[in-house]
Amino acid sequence: MAKEQPQKYPVTVEIEGKRYTGFYTVNAGIITLESDWGELRAHVGATPELIARRLFFEILRGAKSRGELDGDEE
Repeated sequence: MAKEQPQKYPVTVEIEGKRYTGFYTVNAGIITLESDWGELRAHVGATPELIARRLFFEILRGAKSRGELDGDEE
């Protein structure tokens, strides 16, 4: 029997006036944030959306330092 996939939720953050959207899932106490710029996981401690926003900011900071955000939005 196929295992049910966790539901994906959108999360949007704004950096320097530009909005970026990623998606997170919560499964077995682990939140996974996926975006065009990378993926991160963390244990759920606060609300999943707050954790997802923190993870996404971390991904986007790395992408910005690599020059991957220039001209990209949502």
